[in-house]
Amino acid sequence: MASIVESATADEAVEGFSSDESNYKLAPRLTISGNTSEIFCVKFSPDGNYVAAGCGDGAIRVFNAQTGALAYNLQGGSNIALPTTSIKFRPVTATTRTKNVILAANATGIVQHWHMTSGKCLHSIEEEDHNQVYALDYNAEGTRFVTAGKDTALRVYDEATKTLLLTMKGGGSFDLTATPGHSNRVFSVKMVPHDENMIISGGWDNTVQFWDCRMGVAVRNIFGPHICGDALDMVGSRIVTGSWRPNHQLEMWEYDTGAKLAEVEAEPTKRKFLIRSAETALSAQ
Repeated sequence: MASIVESATADEAVEGFSSDESNYKLAPRLTISGNTSEIFCVKFSPDGNYVAAGCGDGAIRVFNAQTGALAYNLQGGSNIALPTTSIKFRPVTATTRTKNVILAANATGIVQHWHMTSGKCLHSIEEEDHNQVYALDYNAEGTRFVTAGKDTALRVYDEATKTLLLTMKGGGSFDLTATPGHSNRVFSVKMVPHDENMIISGGWDNTVQFWDCRMGVAVRNIFGPHICGDALDMVGSRIVTGSWRPNHQLEMWEYDTGAKLAEVEAEPTKRKFLIRSAETALSAQ
C-alpha cells in the first residue's frame, strides 16, 4: 500500500532549522493511505488545497489536502503503463489564461500538460530517442519549463509554443573542451527563482549541478546528496535536498557558496522513508 505523508511546508522547514539538529524533527500532519499504486512524486497545488501524486501505473491522482479524499484521477492508470515520475502545477500569473494546469513527466519519455478539473490532456511532447523523463520544473513566471532524465541532459522549453529552446549536457572529449555535468541519471531539477539564467539539478551521481543557461553548461557543483526522486528545492538563498539513504536524508545548503548549513533526520519508524519531495512532502512505502 502506498501513502502520502504530508510534512511541514518549505518555509516552515526553514524556520525550524538551527545549528542544534535536535531542535527540529520531521513529523506527519496527515497520512493519505490506500492508494492503489506506488507513489513516485507529490506536489501541492499553488493554493495548498490539493496534493497531486504521480503513480507507478501512470496515473496522476489528486487528493484533497485537508481530508485526504481523492478529488481527481487523471489518465486512469494501467498495470502495463510506466510511472509518472514528476509533476508540477503551472504557476498562476497575470499572463496565465488557464488555471489548474499540471505539467507531468512519464518514464516513456512523454511530457504532458493536464487540466486538473476537466481531466483533459492539453498537450504532449515526446523527447528525442525516447528519453525517460524523471524531472521537470517551471520558472517563476510560468513562461519556460525544464526537463531532465535518463540521458543526463537538461532541456528548456517555451511554455507558450512548447518548442525546445536549449539543451545542456556535460561531457565532450577528454581535453580542454570537456564540460562538467551529470554522469548518471537526473532525478530532480529546479529553475532558480531569483536568477532566471540558473538551473540546479541532482541525481544518482551524488552531485547537485549548477547550470548557466547563458553559457549552456554547468559552472559548479555540490557533492554529497544521492537524489533519486523529486527531492531538490530552493527557499530563498538556500537549497534543500532529500537523499535515498538511512541517514543524512534531508540537508540544507547555501546557494552562493555550496556550504552545508544543516541536516534533519526523519523520526524513527519501522518503514524506510524514501524521500521524494524536499519541498513539502515525503513518500513512504
